[in-house]
Amino acid sequence: MKRAMKRSITLVAFAVSAACSPEPEPAPADARSAPTTAQTAQPVSASAEPTPAAAPTADAVQDPSCDATVALNQLDPRQPVPLQPMMAWHQKQNMQQHLVAVQQIVDAVARDDWDAAATAARSIGTSPQMQQMCQHMGMGAQGFTELALDFHRRADGIAEAATQRDATAVLRATSHTLQACTACHASYRQDVVDAATWQARTGSAHVPMQGGHHAP
Repeated sequence: MKRAMKRSITLVAFAVSAACSPEPEPAPADARSAPTTAQTAQPVSASAEPTPAAAPTADAVQDPSCDATVALNQLDPRQPVPLQPMMAWHQKQNMQQHLVAVQQIVDAVARDDWDAAATAARSIGTSPQMQQMCQHMGMGAQGFTELALDFHRRADGIAEAATQRDATAVLRATSHTLQACTACHASYRQDVVDAATWQARTGSAHVPMQGGHHAP
């Protein structure tokens, strides 16, 4: 019983580690079937315990979630934006921050708090850091950087309208900015890849560091 439980745990651990990993090249037929020297030299007695079966190879373990991801990508007609995992997570965090800023703008207008509206708009406006990030994220997807930068330029218009204390102009500029959001999300999707694939598709040797910071 203990031996069976240990073997089950081993198989589960192997399946988890092999999920979505590239399939290895199959071994030659003679290497898989030929007996070893020890097997041919020593007969197996009837009382000997059976040798545990070898753990399944990666090509014998298939994570259904991998098939589901492939199927989803085949259904999604949007252009993929290749990103390494840390880059993809950093981008998601930025999108969340953009949504918070828009919510803050709407709330500030409702309260006639023009300083708060302008501050929130500036947090998503143009800056050297935003430009560098958009260029970096869009290296593997034609047109992505231009759309991303257009979003930030439109957000500058929200801040300008807020300084004029013009609620109608702020709302129009916010709507204009959100149009850039919807257009970008309608055209592109994240495609999370490993470092080697990202480098091959972008021509860059960049490797992201932990904590959302990037190596030069």
